[in-house]
Amino acid sequence: MEHRDIPIKTKNEDKLNFSEFASKISKGILNYQQNDTLIFAIEGEWGSGKTSLMNLIKNDLKNNVEILHFNPWLLTDITQVIKLFFDELIKVLSYGSFNVKFNEDIKKDLIKFASLILPESLTIDVKFIKLDYKPKDLLPSIKDENIEKLKFKINEYLRNLDKKIVVVVDDIDRLTDNETEFIFRLTKGIADFDNLIYILLYDKGVVGKSLEKFKSENGEKYLEKIVQYSLSVPKPHMSTIKQLLFEQLDEILSNIEQDNRSYIFQKDRWSYVHRIVGKYIKTVRDISQIINIMSFEYPIICEDVNFTDFFLISLLKIKNHELYDAIKNEPEQFFVDPNNILLESKKQAENIRKNFKDKLTEFHDFTDVLEILFPALKENNYSGHTFYNDHKEKFICDIYYHENYFAFAMSDDKLTIKEYYNIELALLNNDFEKFKILILEADKNKKSPIFLDMFVQLKLKDIDDNNEIENAFMNFIKISQLLESKDNRGFFTATPINWRCESIAFEIVVKHNEFNTFIEDFILNNEEIRLQTKVDLFEYITKELEKNSHEKEQFIQESSLNKIKQKIKEDLEVISLQDLIRNKELSYLILRFDLVEASLECLASEIRKYIFKSNENFFTILNIFQRTSTVSSSNKGTYERYSISKDSLSKLLDLNEINSYIEEIDRSKIKEPELNLLEYWEKGDRWY
Repeated sequence: MEHRDIPIKTKNEDKLNFSEFASKISKGILNYQQNDTLIFAIEGEWGSGKTSLMNLIKNDLKNNVEILHFNPWLLTDITQVIKLFFDELIKVLSYGSFNVKFNEDIKKDLIKFASLILPESLTIDVKFIKLDYKPKDLLPSIKDENIEKLKFKINEYLRNLDKKIVVVVDDIDRLTDNETEFIFRLTKGIADFDNLIYILLYDKGVVGKSLEKFKSENGEKYLEKIVQYSLSVPKPHMSTIKQLLFEQLDEILSNIEQDNRSYIFQKDRWSYVHRIVGKYIKTVRDISQIINIMSFEYPIICEDVNFTDFFLISLLKIKNHELYDAIKNEPEQFFVDPNNILLESKKQAENIRKNFKDKLTEFHDFTDVLEILFPALKENNYSGHTFYNDHKEKFICDIYYHENYFAFAMSDDKLTIKEYYNIELALLNNDFEKFKILILEADKNKKSPIFLDMFVQLKLKDIDDNNEIENAFMNFIKISQLLESKDNRGFFTATPINWRCESIAFEIVVKHNEFNTFIEDFILNNEEIRLQTKVDLFEYITKELEKNSHEKEQFIQESSLNKIKQKIKEDLEVISLQDLIRNKELSYLILRFDLVEASLECLASEIRKYIFKSNENFFTILNIFQRTSTVSSSNKGTYERYSISKDSLSKLLDLNEINSYIEEIDRSKIKEPELNLLEYWEKGDRWY
């Protein structure tokens, strides 16, 4: 049986202690007396209890407002969303207990309004079936109707209502990107009627990423412009989480007993779990995930596994799939079989002993779990703790029962070793097209950072073949350039792909036995490689030389280094103002001219002649030197912050001249983007 985190509906069901919080929100909503639309958000990850909290709020509100529960996730396209929304609004106005009686005229106005905002090709098919109203007779006049006047009439009616209408929009984070964007347009710009209060339920991170595909700014920052007030679902107390978890585990074991089946439960062994479980199970979603595994898999194999061990391996499955896979696929790393199924020599036993210690270091966050599952991890030598001859406890560290724990193992959220080697093979064999397809597919499934991590761990230190080095280097550089111009925030999360891939590429290439020849050719004869990459590489080389200055033989000859330096210097000195305007990324190189002793005079001269001719020119330059950074925080999540690089500009211009020019600007005549640039300038180099 599947254990879903089904939303609660009443205070009697409230085991998360949301009721008091819900009451405070309800009072705040009821205290809102203005006629203007209020857009309120309840934010939380999937499974955090958003819908449960909303149900409690609705119970508190129901006698004082009319509630319209609107769930667009049930619909298939935007046309249906519009139809259903207005259908439900008409129903609320028709059957709600308002002081102003609903009449046919306002009904017609709402239907007209809905028809106007529907896609033009579909307006003739508008039907509010549930109300048995077909506005065919209205259609001839629809195109002549002024939508603003129509909206004014609707608002005039709604302002006279003695009750607010609370529109609850749930499951927004389950919509497609197009649907998500439309919901916010609907609430803010289309159906922002008077006396309506929208309560939107969503995962801020998920919705923010969807909106970024339509907006020229950070999705979460855009949300802040739409939503007037937002609250996060409160985190339940740990004692509450534990109680909910144990109640559901008790239910699973109870059902097994009713089926006259046996299982092994050791109170003393479970007591260790009881002490550490709060470290890993922190949310309702965590409970839901592990209970779903336990309720589906455990009853089937309960007679052939240990309950405590199965619970802990299930915990690793949802919390650290890499460690889970290691235990599943590399049992020789964790225990010794006295019957020599896995053990061939004492030397191998010593290697396993070392692997134990390595695992403790590698997965130190899960040391307590590993020490319960594999007692040998905390022992000085191998003993009976690694293998139980009587098998009575059916521990996971018993070779005969180990495989039972993975009868239903899935690896859908981690990169399997097979997937990894397929990508690695394409990378090292110089099959860029295949590498590109595989890495992009991995990225789509959020597995791309794992590939890079695994490559660093499994291959980087040992790669020594010149062909493999060259292939890996060029492919990492190519993929970096390919995605550099796109929105990278989803790729490797906070670290852009070009930075991560360049870093690995540089670390690889210095291993080349003929580094001088290869790197000269790369920088001198590859015009398709962006200049930023070449400068980054030169800087990396110089830093590595500094780190290894004590070594007699360096990985690059001085003559080669000088050739590279001269080439980069020449390329930098021909950068023009038009180059900067076409590609503002080049502005990052201004601070690196000193690295190769390049002159900035030509570029500086161009900019000085250009910048003060007009406000348009001035703001063009300021925009070029605007810096954007993606950061994460516990309270804001992931968001963008901005500044103006005065350090770079000071290499080209007198900053006092810029300040003087700014003082003369009439701010009443410039638009918001330009005002923002002035604000960034006045804030200095400080990010915000």
